[in-house]
Amino acid sequence: MEFLTIDFLGSTIRQWLYALGFVLTGFVVGKLCAFILGLVAKHVSTKTKDTLDDALITAIKAPSAVLIFICSILFALSMLSIGTDLYLVIRRIVTSSIIIVSAWCANRLVNIVIVKFIPTRSSGLVSQKEIDIQPVLRKLFCGIVWILAVILVLRNFGYNVSALLAGLGLGGAAIALASRDTLANFFGSIVVFIDRPFRINDRIKVSGYDGYITEMSLRTSRIRTLENRIVIIPNSIFSTSPIENISAEPNTKVTQVFNVKRDNGIEKINRALPLLKEIGSRVDGTGGIPQSGITAVSGSGCQITFVYYVIKGADYLNTVNKVNNEILKRFEEAGITLA
Repeated sequence: MEFLTIDFLGSTIRQWLYALGFVLTGFVVGKLCAFILGLVAKHVSTKTKDTLDDALITAIKAPSAVLIFICSILFALSMLSIGTDLYLVIRRIVTSSIIIVSAWCANRLVNIVIVKFIPTRSSGLVSQKEIDIQPVLRKLFCGIVWILAVILVLRNFGYNVSALLAGLGLGGAAIALASRDTLANFFGSIVVFIDRPFRINDRIKVSGYDGYITEMSLRTSRIRTLENRIVIIPNSIFSTSPIENISAEPNTKVTQVFNVKRDNGIEKINRALPLLKEIGSRVDGTGGIPQSGITAVSGSGCQITFVYYVIKGADYLNTVNKVNNEILKRFEEAGITLA
C-alpha cells in the first residue's frame, strides 16, 4: 500500500502506526500488570494475617502500569526516523518521567513501612503528650526521595550536578555544624520512638536522674524527679547513655534489716526466719520468693536481713506498711524482741 510509505515528519506512516501500536500495547500491558498485581494482593491477603505484603503489592500497582507505558513510548520513539536533537530531548523527557515515577513508587513503599511499624497517637499506643513522630518520618523520607529524584533529573538534562552538590555541600556542612546538637536530639527522639526503651509516665534512671517521664518532644524530654523537680533532658542523651526502666521490672525489691536481741535465744531467732518468709509471700501486694537470713552477729544481738518483693501495680507504701505491721504482730505473738 502506497499510503503506508508516505513520509510524515521524517517517518513513514507505517513507522508511525508501528509506534502507535507499541504505545497502545504498553498501555494495555500496564493495565494488565496492575490487574494481575491486584489479584496477587488479594490472594496474599487471604493466605497471611499480616497486611504488609499485600499493601506493598497494592502500592506498586499504579507506578508499575505507568512505568510500562512510559517504557513503551521510549521503545516506540526508537522506531521513528526523527531528528537526533528532537529524539534526544524526547528521550530525556521520557527518562525523567521514569525517574519521577520510580520516586513516586519508592515514596509509597516507604510510607507503608513507616505506617506499619511506627504507630500514631490515634492507635492508642502513644500518649497525648508524646511526640507523634510518624508524620515527621514520612515527610523526612519523602523529602530525601524527591531530592534524589530531582538530582537525577537535572543530571539527565545535562546539568553539572557535581558542582551543584559541591556548593550545596559547603552550605549544608555549615548548617549541619551549626545545628549539630539539634540533629543529634532529633535522631535521639527517633531512636527512642523506634526502640521504645520507655513510655510516658514510666519511671527511669538516666544520667544520674531518677524520675518519671512526663513529656517528650523532638528535641527534649521532661523528667519529674522523685524530689518533684522537672528536669529537661536532651534526647541525644537517650541514644548515648544507659537507660534503666524501673517501671518495666515485674516487681520492686524491698530490703529490710532487723536487729534482734540476743537474749531472745537461738530458737526464737531461728523461728523468725521462716516467719518473715511467710509474711513476705502472703501479704496482699507481695510476690516473688522472699528471703531471710542472719547476716551479722554481735555481743548484743543478731542482724537479720529480710528481702521481699512488691508486685507491679500494687500500692508500694501501703504494701510495705502492711508487711511491717504483720512483722510487729507476729514477732509479738512469738515473743521475739527487736533491739
